[in-house]
Amino acid sequence: MNLPRPSSDPSDDIVSQDTLSVNHRILIVDDNTTIHEDFRKILSPTDFGESDLNMIESAVFGEAQPSRSMPEFELAFAAQGDGAVRLVEMGLQQGRPFALALVDVRMPPGMDGIATIKNLWRIQPDLQVAICTAYADYTWDDIVDHLGISHRLMILKKPFDPIEVIQIANGLTSKWGFERESALRQLGLQTKLWDSTKRNEDIYSRLRQEHDDRVRLEEDIRKMQKMDALGGLAAGIAHDFNNVLTVIQGHLSMNLMNGDQPPGISESMGEVLVAARRAADLTKQLLNFTSRDYKAPRPVELAKEIEAELELLKRTIGNQVELEVTHAEDLPEVMADPGSLGQIVVNLAVNARDAMPKGGRLSISTRPVHLATEQEACEVHADAHVGHFVVLTVSDNGSGMPAEVLKQIFDPFFTTKEPGKGTGMGLAMVRGLARHMGGWVTVNSVVGVGTDFNIYLPVAGSAEKSGTPSIFNMDFDGLMHDVSPCTLLIVDDDSSVRHVMNYVLENQGHTVLAAKDAHEAWQMWRAHRHTINLVISDINLPGDASGFDLGRAILGDDATLPIIFTSGYCPDILGQTTSLKLGINYLPKPFDVLDLLNAVGQALTTGISRGLPQPPARQSVIEEKSSSEKV
Repeated sequence: MNLPRPSSDPSDDIVSQDTLSVNHRILIVDDNTTIHEDFRKILSPTDFGESDLNMIESAVFGEAQPSRSMPEFELAFAAQGDGAVRLVEMGLQQGRPFALALVDVRMPPGMDGIATIKNLWRIQPDLQVAICTAYADYTWDDIVDHLGISHRLMILKKPFDPIEVIQIANGLTSKWGFERESALRQLGLQTKLWDSTKRNEDIYSRLRQEHDDRVRLEEDIRKMQKMDALGGLAAGIAHDFNNVLTVIQGHLSMNLMNGDQPPGISESMGEVLVAARRAADLTKQLLNFTSRDYKAPRPVELAKEIEAELELLKRTIGNQVELEVTHAEDLPEVMADPGSLGQIVVNLAVNARDAMPKGGRLSISTRPVHLATEQEACEVHADAHVGHFVVLTVSDNGSGMPAEVLKQIFDPFFTTKEPGKGTGMGLAMVRGLARHMGGWVTVNSVVGVGTDFNIYLPVAGSAEKSGTPSIFNMDFDGLMHDVSPCTLLIVDDDSSVRHVMNYVLENQGHTVLAAKDAHEAWQMWRAHRHTINLVISDINLPGDASGFDLGRAILGDDATLPIIFTSGYCPDILGQTTSLKLGINYLPKPFDVLDLLNAVGQALTTGISRGLPQPPARQSVIEEKSSSEKV
């Protein structure tokens, strides 16, 4: 069965819902009551009793009662113009307007018919009117002069014919209905036009807003690209400049220690050494200029800090990614640095966006957690400890990561992105910043489902110790240790740095083996592994293996060997703030002779490994290349 399709035109809905689509209400205005009865007999015979007489006639004489096609009109009567005005006003107030008024011209002593019609049209402009006149008082020209030419005005000439009265009543009440339907349809079309105009205005407003957002986003991207370029330039300059300062400080310190300079030269060299240290401070300021200010953790409202980053996040992830943010109620304050928090959230959001190239959902949520026992803490993470925490979770429904990638995602310089599209420092920085604030990071990921990052932050005022990383609160006193000569392996891509380190260490009686990259160092280690007592390696080495990779490979052969790492980068940027300990297994560039000798003495005196934990991340890369070179 084919059902009629509902109309989508609002004008059709308005017309179909109109309760006055059929209106047979007629107002008779005449001062003669006999005229009232005549109109009643013609237009409403049932009220007059005619239908009853017809029924009796049919019953007596057996004749069928003729059918009537004329509608039943509802009549109201007024003897004067004032009464007619009140009836029309009352009809409008009750929602039952008149469709037609039959108005006599002469109605002494009140208003005549012409004045009455003027007042009726003032109240109800759509009222159809028929003037009952014999042209005794007004000619047609006079009527037109007073009322104008109107399609709602007709003349019923006296004496009137009943058939003519019925035709005028039928025609004008139907005309009133047609005009009302037309007006309602016009209103519906006007409403549709208004709605369409409003939708177009909304669309234009959204397009304008999207355009403005796109312009701001492009501007933000340009600024970020400039900052990235400046950051890369600053990091490269800092690394190379720190190498230069290491050479300068090393030679100056060594010459000052000898104490055989001519008078005045020693003081001059001391001034140069102070200037070199000031240059090192300027290098740190250059790095800080291109990054956020990482301040000491303080009590903050986590939800408030996240809300402050939402506008930047929305512009960063784009319109294809849906952002959801939920917070648990009554969250306690956490110990955190707002700048670090923002850096963490933005880095994780960018990674999530890259994992959802076709769009998806990014969810950020917070909840409190209490780790009551060491057993519970160990089950969460190796860095976890007992205490009250708030967990910041950043989740996406992107591509996910396999297990082999999850093992390395926090390693500095590790990235699965194409060359030129990732530095491999983002997640390393996230882990470093979380540790800087006394917390840690866990990650869960399923290929094809998505990834969850959980950042645990200590609650402010928690009774348990938050375990601030030692690199941020340990001072290096520069004390020297009395150690026996040993064989040391130093690894650095800068020949000047290798030369000054070799010069300083050999002057202390040590035997020094020097390598320029991880692969050359690995070969030296395999050849002299039984005689090497200490390894000093730069972290950022040329080639496909870093100093961390070399350290893991060496620890795979000898887990007790002490290793000291050096770098011109900041340790928090490298993301190894808990593994690197200042003056023990980490020596930031530039360093002078006392710094180097103290670190070497500390490592050889303790006699235990201070390097990176197992398992080796890219040991196979070093071993495979070394094996191929031997073949």
